[in-house]
Amino acid sequence: MKKIRYIIYAAGLLLVLTTAVSLKYGESAVSWAALGNIFNEPDTLPSLVILELRLPRTIAAILAGAALAAAGVILQKLLDNDLASPEILGISGGAGCAGLLLLFFAPGYAAMLNAAAFAGAVIAAALICLIAWKRALSPARLILSGVAISAIFSACGGTLLLFNSDSLSRVMEFSLGGFSGRTMEEIYSSLPFFITAFILTAMLPRKLDILSLGGETALALGVSPGRNRLLAVTAAALAAATAVSLSGLLGFVGLMAPHIAGRLLNSRRADILLLMSVLAGAQLTLTADILSRILFAPRELPCGLLLSAAGALFFLLLLARQPEEV
Repeated sequence: MKKIRYIIYAAGLLLVLTTAVSLKYGESAVSWAALGNIFNEPDTLPSLVILELRLPRTIAAILAGAALAAAGVILQKLLDNDLASPEILGISGGAGCAGLLLLFFAPGYAAMLNAAAFAGAVIAAALICLIAWKRALSPARLILSGVAISAIFSACGGTLLLFNSDSLSRVMEFSLGGFSGRTMEEIYSSLPFFITAFILTAMLPRKLDILSLGGETALALGVSPGRNRLLAVTAAALAAATAVSLSGLLGFVGLMAPHIAGRLLNSRRADILLLMSVLAGAQLTLTADILSRILFAPRELPCGLLLSAAGALFFLLLLARQPEEV
């Protein structure tokens, strides 16, 4: 247990250092001295760049990555399937499609993006469960249903792009995923949703461990399978939807972070896996955002493209290591 504690401390320290790097580097780097004086000299150009541009996108990257990672852990534990994630199951796709519909047809209500994304995530989760249900919800049917639903939402998003080219710039940014242009006002409006999602998630670790033992065992231990599965799906949908509303469609974070955390800790206990996965997810998105700014400066690459490329390779490696039917 001491080794696990040290690993978590190291991950937290790495995230703090990466946060400092994110604030310092971009299209133009600022000095460490200027970074240390941002609150003492808030009206200088370096301080304005950090406070108005880099700080909001850094916070957004950390929150979105942490939320997607938490959703990934919940779904993988709930379904007992290492390939489950909000992206692959179509939950993120549903949230994204609802967000696109709002941006296209009611751009004046952009402040309701969180609510729209959550509604889309819930609809996607309900559709997946309905399609997958055949006497019971098997993990394999859920995964396959999720892939199909995700493809449908992708097709809907492509159709919206085709027939609404006048809104192409904003929607393409949302579709590719990234944190450019995030503001503190957007983060403040998203905070209640993030806090609610993390509170629900914090209630789940013991229940997830018990549910993984099977429905009858869970009942014997005083845990209602139906009620707690509904709570788990709600928490995962809210976490994924809130992340999507802030970052757009980021791929594979919810898949990669739990696996990285599990490999580092060599443990599948839900409480420590959730904590480490949240740190790993935040680290993934923040690192991708930094690279997206500096690799092709002064041009910026949407960090969603970097995460999708890395996640696709990661997914193929997982499939190659699956000797049995998923």
